[in-house]
Amino acid sequence: MLSLRSLGILTAVTATVVLAAVLAVLWRHDATISGLDDAPAFPGLEQQIPDIARIEISWNKDGAIEQVSVARAEGSWRIAEQNGYPADTGKIRDFILSLAELKLVEAKTADPARYARLGVADVTTAGSGATRVRLLGRNGDTIVDALIGSERTSGTGGAMLYLRQSGDARSWLAQGQVDSVHSVTAWTDGVVIDVGADRIQEIHLTAPNSNVLEVRRVDDSKTPFKLMNMPEDRKPATFYTLNEITDGLSQLTFEDVRAIQDMTFEPSLGNAIYQTRSGLTVIVDFAEVPGASGAVETWTHFSVNVAPDATEEAKSFAAANAERLNAWAYRLSDSRLQRLRHTMESATIPATEG
Repeated sequence: MLSLRSLGILTAVTATVVLAAVLAVLWRHDATISGLDDAPAFPGLEQQIPDIARIEISWNKDGAIEQVSVARAEGSWRIAEQNGYPADTGKIRDFILSLAELKLVEAKTADPARYARLGVADVTTAGSGATRVRLLGRNGDTIVDALIGSERTSGTGGAMLYLRQSGDARSWLAQGQVDSVHSVTAWTDGVVIDVGADRIQEIHLTAPNSNVLEVRRVDDSKTPFKLMNMPEDRKPATFYTLNEITDGLSQLTFEDVRAIQDMTFEPSLGNAIYQTRSGLTVIVDFAEVPGASGAVETWTHFSVNVAPDATEEAKSFAAANAERLNAWAYRLSDSRLQRLRHTMESATIPATEG
């Protein structure tokens, strides 16, 4: 029978052996990485960045292939599926660099039956979780054509993923990460317009029933805005209601964008008019169109005007944004759309409540 002292020694020895085994696994893993950290997944890609003229991303969604394509023309990048909406050059470069920085760590399966486990099955395969990435040159030549698969972490917490070159049976574990690029906003700065409350002078929100909610700057205190036409028997719904309205154009981001030619912006749906202290006016109109699921979606269109006596800052803002805003319609999140469509009923409650 083991004594307590012998049992303690045995436990300590066992723990030491287990720890040594764990450290050995981690050492072998890191040694593998160290041995291959000069083997890029896409050799020479960083040097080829100036030659890339088109990026095509495709994936399988519910059995159908979806795609986003970004093409370079006359020095700028534009999203083909969004009728040429401007893409963010910085995001384009970051995406390409994330591919260039991928380092091969370990060869994995070449058996198609096991691709799904790593997320590297062809996107045409039902249930594929891969993202196919194609980088094309100016003459349509292929620079990269690969399937980016599932993500994982290394034994020391580093980002890793599985990948496979299209047409190559061998899959690989690689060190690094690639951000999701399935949405339009992944390729843009995501901002429709940015006019902070500190620049606002007054706001008129017209409801579909033609009732107008008016907010105006009355002083430069910490609470400078007042709901001008609020009935005496009502009060703001919450402490933050006025902030929601006056921040309506602050860092306003979108969820989707499309050209306006197929949309009708009805005056009967109301509008939102924001006037700044510098002489800039931003008008927001609304359209209702069937969405992909058949449900009606509300889209917005923004236009900007400047007063004759507007400041140079206002004129510069209009010059930088008017052409883009006039040509495009934006779908906003429900919460951001609500800020632009507040009514007296939604912005106030009976004074006796609360």
